[in-house]
Amino acid sequence: MNAYNFLSFVQNEYDFARANGILSEINLKNCWKHWMTAELVHVFNQADAPFELQTDVYYPAIKSPAVKQNDQESAEFLRYQNGKTPEAVTEKRLASRCDFSVKMPDGESYFEIRCGNKSVFSKSKDLLKVESDMLRIEAMKKANPGLNITVVFAFFGAFENKEIEAFKALDNSSRCSYLLDSALRGSSSISRLCQMQRAGKPRLCLAAYSV
Repeated sequence: MNAYNFLSFVQNEYDFARANGILSEINLKNCWKHWMTAELVHVFNQADAPFELQTDVYYPAIKSPAVKQNDQESAEFLRYQNGKTPEAVTEKRLASRCDFSVKMPDGESYFEIRCGNKSVFSKSKDLLKVESDMLRIEAMKKANPGLNITVVFAFFGAFENKEIEAFKALDNSSRCSYLLDSALRGSSSISRLCQMQRAGKPRLCLAAYSV
């Protein structure tokens, strides 16, 4: 499941009117990641599809030739540290993990969630964290090409040109990030991140980037 397919699925299954009502009434500036993660997991759980959901899943390392030859399960996981090449580890306490994973008949997809709002965009704190997440999953993918990972950036607000300009680090010629804008309907609700609708009412948007 790539970024575009993920957003299309959420668009069809999620109650954005309810979410926008909650986010407009409650100050969740520093604590809504867990709520958003639970909401997305619930969407998959309720869908009429063969999904198997797990949270806090460790990233598997690529299986060695010896393991493949013996047809045994690999006990190795990936560990990522900023600025370093991911390494295989055998202890789970050292391993890196995603927020949740979705198993489907054609494979498993891993998801990492980041949440933010307009008040922190001016300092670019959350945008830098999202870019760091992108670097992280790019490194994970390089270490294990079989991984399918998506960073989901959920944010709430109404944004002007200056703020949207800051998204260029997340959506450019090297990275293709998509956006689901809950203020829009139909096929126009999903676009490239840098093409998001200016101004409008504060609303929940989901950006996604996959490797």
